[in-house]
Amino acid sequence: MSEPNARSREGAYELENGSEHRRFYDDWAPSYDIEFARAEGYVYPEAVAARFLESANPGDDPVADIGCGTGLLGEALSGSPHAIDGFDISPGMLRQAARKRVYGKLEELDLLDRESRPTASYGGLVSCGTFTIGHLGPAGMENSLALARPGALCVFGINARHFEAAGFKEFFCSLYREGRATEAEFDTVQIYSSERAPSDSVNLAKIAVFRMSV
Repeated sequence: MSEPNARSREGAYELENGSEHRRFYDDWAPSYDIEFARAEGYVYPEAVAARFLESANPGDDPVADIGCGTGLLGEALSGSPHAIDGFDISPGMLRQAARKRVYGKLEELDLLDRESRPTASYGGLVSCGTFTIGHLGPAGMENSLALARPGALCVFGINARHFEAAGFKEFFCSLYREGRATEAEFDTVQIYSSERAPSDSVNLAKIAVFRMSV
């Protein structure tokens, strides 16, 4: 990773493996909310939280926040009645998330390491900023579904450019075709507020909403 891109959106897009992700986000964690979320007008967590709450039932509980980072999505959900646990590859990010006191449990998790994947049962899964360029593709999402119990509501944000390039469309078609989940619905939202938005499609995300089959 080149030095000018360290601790930036562009640097995050260049990451290639779990070790790089862990080091990159551990380093960025203490200043992430100010240097990135606030400075870039990062509105993505609120969009994913709103879509989850729009579709959720009282029984969609507890909720697993996949790739929770510093807890921005957890904060956006914190006014709801749902109990939330957070999972992330970066211990540094989890320490920052703990300070927000919105999670019942926080756990380090590498979704590409099948040996360490937990097998808990959650009534809701949410994710924001994890399925994006330089991060996780359909394989990571497949592994995250092990956290969901039958009928769980899943609301995953996926960078729009990454959605096309990484094959997410076929992934969701396969889930439905194999009877493992309902047919996904998709909303398109901005990742950054309009006054700060990048000029190309990297500013857009698709929010996939579906339920695991009962």
